[in-house]
Amino acid sequence: MNDAATIDNFLAQCLRAVRAQEAAPWTQDASTAWKTIWGRIEYHGIAFLLNSNALHLSNWPARLLERITEEARLVALWETTHHHALGKVLGGLNNAGIDATLMKGTALAYSLHNEPATRRRGDTDLLVRPKDRDGTRAMLQQLGWYRKEDPHGLYYQEGWLHDAAGFFVHSIDLHWEPSDRPVLQTILPLEEFFSDRRSVPRLHQAAFRPHPALMVLHATINQKWHALHGYHSESGRLMSPRRLIWSVDLDLLCQSMTKQDWRKLEEHCEASGIGALVAEALRGMQIDLENSVPEASIAALEARPLDPTVAAYFANPDSLNQFWIDLKKARSFSQKASLVRTRAFPPREHLLEKYPSAAKWPTALLQGRLLLDTAGRAVRKVGSR
Repeated sequence: MNDAATIDNFLAQCLRAVRAQEAAPWTQDASTAWKTIWGRIEYHGIAFLLNSNALHLSNWPARLLERITEEARLVALWETTHHHALGKVLGGLNNAGIDATLMKGTALAYSLHNEPATRRRGDTDLLVRPKDRDGTRAMLQQLGWYRKEDPHGLYYQEGWLHDAAGFFVHSIDLHWEPSDRPVLQTILPLEEFFSDRRSVPRLHQAAFRPHPALMVLHATINQKWHALHGYHSESGRLMSPRRLIWSVDLDLLCQSMTKQDWRKLEEHCEASGIGALVAEALRGMQIDLENSVPEASIAALEARPLDPTVAAYFANPDSLNQFWIDLKKARSFSQKASLVRTRAFPPREHLLEKYPSAAKWPTALLQGRLLLDTAGRAVRKVGSR
């Protein structure tokens, strides 16, 4: 059976077994190519975790085990060099008096996973306050980081790269809002990422992450976003409701939470109207890992109606639809103007990517074409109602 759902179910069973230090025998049909299984292992980000428990992988194909081991070695080397480069950044920001908070993968890797390399990722998400953006940029440049070409449509984040060990190119996503989308910024308030922070000494003495309730919220939104828009891997953009490593993240977060943390999560969900999405993510984790979380807390989250604006935002992955919702939720006129300007006037390289046959057109004509195409889409959307 080569379908993704069957393979994912097999991998979830194996994950449950090895995390319990039990055997995870090979049960796949002989017709299933090991490369097909590897594609799903890569997507789910669990190669290092499986390799750490290779003694429990009974009768697995030798070629597949070799590929898993090879990936685990690369991930471990990446982690070592990334840790070194990131530690310099955190130390430099601390010396400059700039508060920074780690988000998502790196925050989880160094605070909850036994081995940081278990949390496979391609970058580090680093949040600073808007007033510290220029100072952070200057610090990154001083340490040898350089700006990368970002995809069009980002408003509150930018990418920075660093060459390490002559082999890896490390990446930091610098954020000055926890979410790049205005509609989600009301759910993930900036200042809450700096209040009640938790230290991450395994990474650096100046490393901090948000409190666990906020991390559950952020993980839920991240998972929902990728379920709509896909997830990039070496095999291309893949679509799936969730990744198994995200379920492990949520499980570790839930295990770390106190009763006070659960109350904080429920209160935040009630205020923002996102409880149903959090409950959906936690139920998905339970399906994958067959673990237990406080049923009363999940039931309380499920009982709250989903905010209509959030529901509409995640109901339709169309970028124009989401743009209009973001525009309505923008907190100021300047924010609205920035959204419109970025959307309407992208850089020439992005326009050429969209219209490769018009490479000889002037930039102004390309932008005009984009505006006409966008207007046409808006008219068709209104007409279809």
